[in-house]
Amino acid sequence: MKTCKIHATAVSGLISVFLAIVPLQIHAQQAQPLPNGYFVVVSTFKDSQSREARSYSELLNKRGFTSTFGIEASKHYVYVYLASFGYDQFAQSVDRMKAARAKDGFPTAWVLKIKDGKEIKEGESVEESNPKVVAKSPVSDEQSLVTEYIPNPTPKPIFKPQHLGNTPIFLSVIKKNNKKVLDGTVKILDVESKKVLGTVNANAYFEIPDPKSKSGDITLVASAFGFNDATQQMNYKQTERDTVNEDVTLFGNFFMLTFEMERMTSGAKTTLTGVSFFNDAAIMVPASRNQLDDLLDMLNENLKIKIRLEGHTNSNSRGNIVSVGPSKNYFALTKDRITTSGSAKSLSEARAEVIKAWLVDQGVAADRIETVGWGGSKPIYDSKSNLARKNSRVELVVVE
Repeated sequence: MKTCKIHATAVSGLISVFLAIVPLQIHAQQAQPLPNGYFVVVSTFKDSQSREARSYSELLNKRGFTSTFGIEASKHYVYVYLASFGYDQFAQSVDRMKAARAKDGFPTAWVLKIKDGKEIKEGESVEESNPKVVAKSPVSDEQSLVTEYIPNPTPKPIFKPQHLGNTPIFLSVIKKNNKKVLDGTVKILDVESKKVLGTVNANAYFEIPDPKSKSGDITLVASAFGFNDATQQMNYKQTERDTVNEDVTLFGNFFMLTFEMERMTSGAKTTLTGVSFFNDAAIMVPASRNQLDDLLDMLNENLKIKIRLEGHTNSNSRGNIVSVGPSKNYFALTKDRITTSGSAKSLSEARAEVIKAWLVDQGVAADRIETVGWGGSKPIYDSKSNLARKNSRVELVVVE
């Protein structure tokens, strides 16, 4: 069964018409309590910002959507949503959410579940008489389940004019072809000094540090494994003018910057930073599995891609080489592991080969993967540097 991360707020890139099941309440100045059910939420405001929530809902309606809003009093949030569903319609609410994210310009839309005026998580009982009974929905194996969401930042008063000095920003990194949320990072640089202001994880809210430059111009570079870097420009002091760019949206009390990532193309190279090995071994530590899964997705997504795995070490000395034994446990030092002696080049090649072996076991054709070992002949840091250990690595090259 597939899963997806659902984020607590979304943006407006508005193109289609949809029907909400609950009657509109936008003429009321104050938000009304949300009834029981599931809601496809696209915006969150503080309870003192009912006027802003109403204005945004009215804007969505003018642009062709059927939107309304309501309050969850225990958390003091007002939610703007596109549609609502009963407890027996969880699958439908997820489908509607997916459509909002993929087709309608709300890439961080999410599903909210309300019971007796309060938010509850999917899987919690909706039955007063028997709290152990869990409401079930007919979700097929092909449907995505809401498994996680990223909470909104605490709502603050909206300042005018809004800029990155008084308004947080949501950095959204998504796959271009299907809008799927990607794990990645965003590096922030001052354009004038070229100084790195910081590097943060994507798909979260941040307060950008002041570059303290005359222009206030900053560059943001998004990176995600298996994808080409994507670059955006913004201005720290006059951020509202950047909203003419379709990838920048001012949404209530935060900005949102969207990076649409494209897959690596022929000739592109990256380091498998998430893959590491036990000392003197061509056996990976368990945490390496996460990035290997990403690499497997990349190869399965396009069956024409061919890659080369290039192994490197931090020196050229000889020593023991510990390899996978007959049990083929790629992620543990099992009792049947094999120990031989060899050169640094042999160790680096064995590490590239063990990644290939794992991929082939997952169904990837062996002729799509080349391997080579360079030993310590191509360091990226001086051997006396504090970063010298990063010379030991495996790099990925897209051959075709």
